[in-house]
Amino acid sequence: MIKLGPAGSPESSTLEGISRVRELGLHCMEVQFSHGIKMGNMLAKRCGIEAKRLGIELSIHAPYYINLASEDEKKIKASIQ
Repeated sequence: MIKLGPAGSPESSTLEGISRVRELGLHCMEVQFSHGIKMGNMLAKRCGIEAKRLGIELSIHAPYYINLASEDEKKIKASIQ
């Protein structure tokens, strides 16, 4: 099954966005961490629970500075940290 959803939250917060995605009749949402991960563990868990409850699949966009495919050993090590 092909699932469609937004890249990023259609609301002001990720948690609100998950509910909105469901209201729009969509099936998934990408949580964007393009410029760094600014979500704590508690909120991440709440988002996961809410998404599961509503049947919304979540994916993430990793920060741009993570590059595990680099040939530069320093970048690979920094990406893992």
